[in-house]
Amino acid sequence: MHAIKIYVGILLALCAATTAGAQTLTAYTEEWAPYNFQDGRDVKGIATDLLREACKTARVNCKVEMVPWARGYKIVRNTPDTVLFTTARKPEREDHFLWVGPILSRSTWVFARPHPADAAGTRELNKLRFGVVRGEAAYQDLLNAGVAPASMLEDSSNASILRLLLSGMVDAMVDTEVAMAWALRSSSLDASTVVKHSNLADEGAYFYAFNLKSNPDVVGRLQAAIDKLKRQGRVDALVRRYTQP
Repeated sequence: MHAIKIYVGILLALCAATTAGAQTLTAYTEEWAPYNFQDGRDVKGIATDLLREACKTARVNCKVEMVPWARGYKIVRNTPDTVLFTTARKPEREDHFLWVGPILSRSTWVFARPHPADAAGTRELNKLRFGVVRGEAAYQDLLNAGVAPASMLEDSSNASILRLLLSGMVDAMVDTEVAMAWALRSSSLDASTVVKHSNLADEGAYFYAFNLKSNPDVVGRLQAAIDKLKRQGRVDALVRRYTQP
């Protein structure tokens, strides 16, 4: 009996030491279904679930917090051992973060309220008033496409921008096909509520963006975990879970 008590004591001490020394990572994300979104008290989505699985594989404690995109971006730029997702890896952001991924390829589209010219995408982008998420990559993409800053109305989330579009306060917005289909379906709106005007950007991919002073060992372990999960088909499985009816 005495030997058993000693053995149990050693196990408890080892567990306590492991927990005390475990790396804790705080992840910040926005409301952008089906990649990341609030479901009751939980945060779910393709990228959220993948991050949690990667953290489990890499033996990293992960805490996920939902915040407006611009706030999360600022926090992660200034706070070690934090990560921002789902983040487009763009040339102007390259030196701002440590990158883990890719998670998914990136292809964004301009969606507009129905208009006779939009089926062929003949209305010039610089003639449209856009709603954009504050701080998102699409803002620079639109600038590169010739849209003036004065023609862009910023808000905190894609859901807010969609409401602006449906109310007529803006003419168009930028999103992925997957995210727009989810947004319309979850709002019980027909697919014809908006039209796909034109392809805006196909460059790069979506990643997890880590603060530059984050623990390099943790970043490396998480990259290895993501690579392993992708080889096992987990990304494709998560996409199917969240996109197929």
